[in-house]
Amino acid sequence: MKAKIPTITIEEINSCDKNIKMNVDIRRLEEHIRNLGPNDFPHRHDFYNLIYIKKGSGTHDIDFRRFNVEPAQMFFMNDGQVHEWNLSSDTVGYTLFFKKEFYEVLEKNLTLKALPFFNNSESDIPFVVFEQTFATLIENIFEQIIAEFRTEMSHKESLIKILLKSIFIYSIRAYQPTFNGDNNSLNIAKIRNFENLIETNYKELKSVKDYAARLNISANYLNVVCKETVGKTAGDIIRDRIILETKRLLLHSTISVCEAAYFFGYDDCSYFIRLFKKNVGLSPEKFRAQSRQPNFSLS
Repeated sequence: MKAKIPTITIEEINSCDKNIKMNVDIRRLEEHIRNLGPNDFPHRHDFYNLIYIKKGSGTHDIDFRRFNVEPAQMFFMNDGQVHEWNLSSDTVGYTLFFKKEFYEVLEKNLTLKALPFFNNSESDIPFVVFEQTFATLIENIFEQIIAEFRTEMSHKESLIKILLKSIFIYSIRAYQPTFNGDNNSLNIAKIRNFENLIETNYKELKSVKDYAARLNISANYLNVVCKETVGKTAGDIIRDRIILETKRLLLHSTISVCEAAYFFGYDDCSYFIRLFKKNVGLSPEKFRAQSRQPNFSLS
């Protein structure tokens, strides 16, 4: 499978020796933008990424969704996501990169999987916009991280981890989930568990019944929770994840449509094509052809 989109590593961003393995890096966004060329976009990462906009405007495309950029906004990207942006020349801020193994916490509600802004789900938005008081706090924390990253004092990684954790806590406080209807914490927790289960099993498991069994609830109840909480059926959420990954493959590799179908566990290529067209409005081949045109919009 030949990749069309580059995967950027922390080591490449830091321009360090390829034999050096880094788990975290941070830089001012305006400096990072200057070092990127037009051929660097779109790209994917092998790390998690926080992008904080202190000042500026434009658009940011993440996995076929377009978001407007505004001041005091923080984008959250997990490893494997594809993105590109069109930012105004006056954009300034911070960008922080870290590997999954760098961030380890004991609190279950603060793990990467529990943080809603790192989900692949269309039910969640991958950013927060801070009120000015919190924006000032976040900017001060980023300045502390930059200072620690540049120092050679002991325990600097430990302190950076603490500061990163504090960013996530402030972000959770500011985050407004786009849940509908009965958005009580119990239902949200069930949705989170369901989406995490999909993330690790979508190639093998396709039926709502299979996921419900692993969650120790009935398929009917899982459907009710999904409809009340995010306005979609459980089957829709499963298919959304498969369609997203299919789009990534079609756009960023030379894999054939039928190879993609088999990759996702569909023996019937024709059925897979119909499924894709029903959800996207285009056949896989038409989607691939249109999305590779220079003026194609990911929105």
